[in-house]
Amino acid sequence: ITRFEDCIVQMLDVELLLSKIYPAYENAHIPMLTDVERERLKALNILLVDDSLIARKQLSDALDSINIPYSICNNGLDAIDLMRRQASVGNAIDLLVSDIEMPGLDGYELAFEVKNNPAIASAYIILHTSLSSEISVSQAHQVGANEALTKFCAHELIDAMLRGAEKATANANL
Repeated sequence: ITRFEDCIVQMLDVELLLSKIYPAYENAHIPMLTDVERERLKALNILLVDDSLIARKQLSDALDSINIPYSICNNGLDAIDLMRRQASVGNAIDLLVSDIEMPGLDGYELAFEVKNNPAIASAYIILHTSLSSEISVSQAHQVGANEALTKFCAHELIDAMLRGAEKATANANL
């Protein structure tokens, strides 16, 4: 909604509205975003971490389908190294999406390491797992993750990422 001369003008995203009214016509695998939501995500430095080639493909396909840039690592050790390097050049990761079960540095350990390093601790952390349990969610929060999701629902992931974008925007305005 905006004011133009003496009139109040409301702009509507018709495609988004129709997808909400007629969900059968929406592609279930591709989340619908408003332009504002898409721009919020595009502004973030996003890192995806998963040791599974299939899971990495699902994550990257979800973001590619909505034209959101990201970096990707296939293990926690590479991820923490990349995050430290990015922070050292003033381009810190804003949003970390990581698998929990990985060899070496798993998602819990990665979240813990991120939250204990002041240079990268501001990252919004979303852990995801194929194991659906309250224990996974509780443990994820204990190590500093902001959210824990069950693999793989693109809509849940994008919604969680949008919550991370809101937090990043709020932190930038402080």
